[in-house]
Amino acid sequence: RTIAILYNKPKHVVTTHSKADEKGRTNVYDDIFTMKGFVGDRISDEATFESVTNMKMKLHAVGRLDAETTGLLLLTNDGGLVHHVTSSHCTPASATVEDQTDESKSIITKTYKALIMGYHEDMNQESSSTFVGDTLSEASQEPQKESIFHILRTQGVDIGAKSGGWTRPVDHVSVLGHPTSKSTTVLLTISEGKNRQVRRMFHALGSGVMQLQRVQIGDHLSLDGIEEEGEWRILKDDEVAKFLNWKPRLLEEKKPRESKNPNKQLGGPKKQTRRSNRKGRR
Repeated sequence: RTIAILYNKPKHVVTTHSKADEKGRTNVYDDIFTMKGFVGDRISDEATFESVTNMKMKLHAVGRLDAETTGLLLLTNDGGLVHHVTSSHCTPASATVEDQTDESKSIITKTYKALIMGYHEDMNQESSSTFVGDTLSEASQEPQKESIFHILRTQGVDIGAKSGGWTRPVDHVSVLGHPTSKSTTVLLTISEGKNRQVRRMFHALGSGVMQLQRVQIGDHLSLDGIEEEGEWRILKDDEVAKFLNWKPRLLEEKKPRESKNPNKQLGGPKKQTRRSNRKGRR
């Protein structure tokens, strides 16, 4: 059955199945399998990942977070859910014709909190966003065309052909504060997932990301309940359905293909090649 896990990825933990990391870093799967960060009801102190999840299929990350980025990472055993969340538009495979509403085809956004280089002011904060107040001063309503935030909202950014070219305009961006005179904390929501996109966007705009944390997936999945890095929890079926627009389903475990050649399957004799036959005749 579809299992979805929400994981608070620590820094220097890599999103890969490979165990041979050149820098000796652990991967997200091994960290989860230790059960150290599990948040939920345990059957016993000796409970294993398999006993808690009843998962019989391989676990896969839905997208990636680079080693330096922390925060929310979604993982699942359902390949259909992986495709659904990472695709721009995708209707759930488990949905009937009646279920295929506009909501089921919506894009799953990702929201990040970033500490960027430079002191940046945003004179055109978005009044419509839930992250920003409902009213703006007259001065703040004047668009600041040279602002990096104006560019992010209206144009998108060219992050280079090798990295996917132009990004879409961001869904939301706002300034949260200025920790120092040479840094700015911003909140940013995007609806695509190009490789290291947030870092590359700010770099292309003449800034740079010093710290990056994914704080939200979609409109509702947040770090609530898994605030400590390394913690993870299993999403309930209704959370998967409501917040990811995907109906949990029964999954069939793929069986290895049987060989059509009975001799090969049973380890029987191999066919002689023409060359070996010629040698025999000589």
